[in-house]
Amino acid sequence: MSYYKKITVLYGVIILFLFFISTVVIVMPHLLNVTPYVVEDNKMAPDYRKGGLLFVQRADEQAAVGDPITYYENQSRRIKTSRVIAVDERIHGYSVKGDNVKQMEMGLVHFRNLLGKPIIYLPFVGFLVNTQSMHIVKVILFFMAIFLTFMTILYQKNYRIKNQQILHKQTK
Repeated sequence: MSYYKKITVLYGVIILFLFFISTVVIVMPHLLNVTPYVVEDNKMAPDYRKGGLLFVQRADEQAAVGDPITYYENQSRRIKTSRVIAVDERIHGYSVKGDNVKQMEMGLVHFRNLLGKPIIYLPFVGFLVNTQSMHIVKVILFFMAIFLTFMTILYQKNYRIKNQQILHKQTK
């Protein structure tokens, strides 16, 4: 196999792999009725590490002690995942703690801030959901497609020249 063919096949496989991963990350949430979130800290390590992708299913029932939950932190935009260590029915909230920390989180997580329970975790692929990283991936894929097209055109041009030389030699 020639050098150009090897490069074409290699880049084709890389593009197909990235396409497959992106499709799984986009299609899987719709099929399983879950929402993807990127893990932003290591407080739940080793179960959920920073940079991983966590798929959270809406909780129809109240979480029990020992369940991991994903929630809005103090009604902000920041989303966290921790383990329930106590349920307070009077105040309608959870006391939570990360598996990798010694102290309980300050304050309660109110029932209204609960997003759901994590059901699937994919390590190291959180960048696919992160918009800033996704723009970088798009630019890389764009340039890889241009490079692959250029290499294919160059290979075809060299192939035609070689075939013409062979035909020219045969006609002499």
